[in-house]
Amino acid sequence: MENSQKYDVIIVGGGPAGFLTAENIKKDLNVLVIEEHQSIGVPLQCAGLLSKQCSKELGNPNGVINKVNGANIFCENHKVTVGDDGQTRAMVYERKEMDKDIAKRALKNNNITLMLKSHGKILNANLDANSKYNIEIKNNLKDEKYLFSPEIIVGADGVKSGIGKSLNMHKKRQIVTGAQIEYTNVSNIDSDFVNVFYDKRYSKNFFTWIIPTGKDRVRVGMCDTSNALHKLNNFINTNENAKEILKGATPVEYSIGAIPIGYSSKSVLKNVMLVGDAVNQVKPLSGGGLYFGAKCAKLCAKTINNYNTNPNADLGYLKVYDDLWKSEIGKEINYGLKMSYLMNKLNNKNIGRILKYVNDKNLVDYINANGKMDEPSIILKKIIEASLFGKKI
Repeated sequence: MENSQKYDVIIVGGGPAGFLTAENIKKDLNVLVIEEHQSIGVPLQCAGLLSKQCSKELGNPNGVINKVNGANIFCENHKVTVGDDGQTRAMVYERKEMDKDIAKRALKNNNITLMLKSHGKILNANLDANSKYNIEIKNNLKDEKYLFSPEIIVGADGVKSGIGKSLNMHKKRQIVTGAQIEYTNVSNIDSDFVNVFYDKRYSKNFFTWIIPTGKDRVRVGMCDTSNALHKLNNFINTNENAKEILKGATPVEYSIGAIPIGYSSKSVLKNVMLVGDAVNQVKPLSGGGLYFGAKCAKLCAKTINNYNTNPNADLGYLKVYDDLWKSEIGKEINYGLKMSYLMNKLNNKNIGRILKYVNDKNLVDYINANGKMDEPSIILKKIIEASLFGKKI
């Protein structure tokens, strides 16, 4: 049925990317955010490790449960420790609390409305050049359907993005699956350091992690292109470091997720814009999407604001957003894709050689000074070229 309420912008997806877009849209526009789940922040699909810069980009939300200085990086019997200079480089978040805090902050704006347990479906697939897409929303809480004709529709609906998929906006991307188990009663963990395992015995095309969430809790997880949960259990049962850390520990939460890795060629189609995981705004090397998603959400909102205030702008103006975000993070994504491809080709012998080179050449201080969590590919490229191909750093 046609709904009497008029919205200028409808955002599909109530995660950080969706609410940051909403929060940064000018208050003279009415915004509706719809979320498919019955609560913000669920299901958990993230390890929750954020750089200080990422936390700032998100508005320093509530939910920090641990602060981390650095990482122990393992491959079989090789180990490198970076970030051992006492500086806090990252925070571990309780994602449910973080997501809700971002949502609550945005909803303080009177122009933003939230509709939970709702799905959006794009209508009018066959349009002329000057027409806009409409959207049908089904609210499962009320068992009602509404038809809206907003000026702009934003797809912030994650890796599966029904909005992007329905309009065939997803191109050339790989879906990486992730599995994670949170443990309590952990007695042997240094809460200042994350443990990262680049080890092909466990994850063939990504990596495995143990993230301390406090003095007696950890998150153990992995990503790979297939069978992530099976491979994670194998890691937990066979890796000596994992067995030592998890001795006597109790699992309290399981989570499964997916990450899109790739470079999207289309983030705008008529009056539809995609942001966050929906359009692969993700670091290919780490799979982290919050930093890029937050930056791009603000660029999406900026484009919407400028479009609204320019009386001469037509729908073609929205493509400015595509240029803006690719200019901002496209280089790192391209670099990251190339480095990810290279890392997938390396075997444990090559990775061990890289770690040994870092230790032998005393490069830890160089990494501490120049490495960036949110731009990891540049320094990794230099170290790989030096350790495997003899180039100077």
